[in-house]
Amino acid sequence: MLKLEPGMIIWTWVTFFFLLYVLKKVAWKPLLSAVEEREKRIAESLKRAEDAREEAEKYLAEQQEKLAKAQEEVQKMLREGKELAEKMKEEVLAQAREEANKLIERARADITRERQQALMAIKGEIADMVIKATSKLIQTTLDEKKHRELIDQYIQSLEQPRN
Repeated sequence: MLKLEPGMIIWTWVTFFFLLYVLKKVAWKPLLSAVEEREKRIAESLKRAEDAREEAEKYLAEQQEKLAKAQEEVQKMLREGKELAEKMKEEVLAQAREEANKLIERARADITRERQQALMAIKGEIADMVIKATSKLIQTTLDEKKHRELIDQYIQSLEQPRN
């Protein structure tokens, strides 16, 4: 079995502490500084990543705001376009109605004028026929002026309503 010798234990302890001292002076500081440097780099990377994420979120919010404004502007333009089209439609319809009314009034005036002319022509023909018929009946010709006056009086009496 294993026997523990006190000299061996002491030298083992002395060697252990010596190696610990040498490692502390030679390897411990560089290892700690390397670990600390790595921690710093990781912390900086995390900070940069967080900053980049915040910046991306900020940029995304700005872009969404711009998009919302653009959509609002498009909606506004569409509304204005519809209103303008509706207004133009109403103006065209009003103008068409006005033109139609003018045409109707002109047609009525033309009809009235044509009717008056037709009545005058008929009156003239009736007067001529009456003069011819009267002259045949009487066998004498009265002067034409007198005949016209008689006929005009007769026609006017026919035009007046009777009670």
